[in-house]
Amino acid sequence: MKYSYKLILALCIIGLFSGCTIEEDDTPADAIDQLTITGRIIDHNNQPVKNIPVVFYFYRGAYIVSCNRKKATSKTDENGIYKFTIFRKTDENNDGLEQYYYLYPDLDDKKYFTRATYFRDIDAFWTDRYHVVSDYILWEAQYVKVFANTKPEGAEYYDIECEFEKPVYNYGKYYSSRNYNINITPYTTNFQVPLHQDLKFTMTWDDKYKRTVFVKKDNLPKQIDLSYIPE
Repeated sequence: MKYSYKLILALCIIGLFSGCTIEEDDTPADAIDQLTITGRIIDHNNQPVKNIPVVFYFYRGAYIVSCNRKKATSKTDENGIYKFTIFRKTDENNDGLEQYYYLYPDLDDKKYFTRATYFRDIDAFWTDRYHVVSDYILWEAQYVKVFANTKPEGAEYYDIECEFEKPVYNYGKYYSSRNYNINITPYTTNFQVPLHQDLKFTMTWDDKYKRTVFVKKDNLPKQIDLSYIPE
């Protein structure tokens, strides 16, 4: 029994110094304030999406240990609307550490584009009693294999770009990282791209040789061949 206790204690200490994340459910027991936050989730046709779980968190970063506190959970109704009652704790303030609130739909990020909505100024966040968040467009997503079996002779690097018909959150275009290691073919990468959009895939070598493939809406293949074709 003593051995187990010491082992657990040692693991906890190791976790602290490795910057572990602590998640804890929030309660109003020591709350100093409260407010309401609401928003709506819609699909690509501007139709409400029901039964989507949404989570609201408080995050505080520190050198030794970070805190990721689950503040509240909700689920969208028939009109795609979610609603939280948020309670503030004494340690949720702008005290110089990296601290903010965020919410996001708790969904499979392989099937959907998921991104958080952030509230970074904590004190300003609490000046309003009722927050209405901008509509969240839930984009279905799919991974596609993008490859090139051939390249221009002597090419030293390449870029791959997928341009969207409509922005997806803060993405107008989605880029891969520039790659200088192209001595081995084929070159392959996996893109997560939105469904229900026209897409344009472009491979560029040395900023001058290009190969482009257009994909029509809802006709996304499992792979895109961007192999170089000499003129």
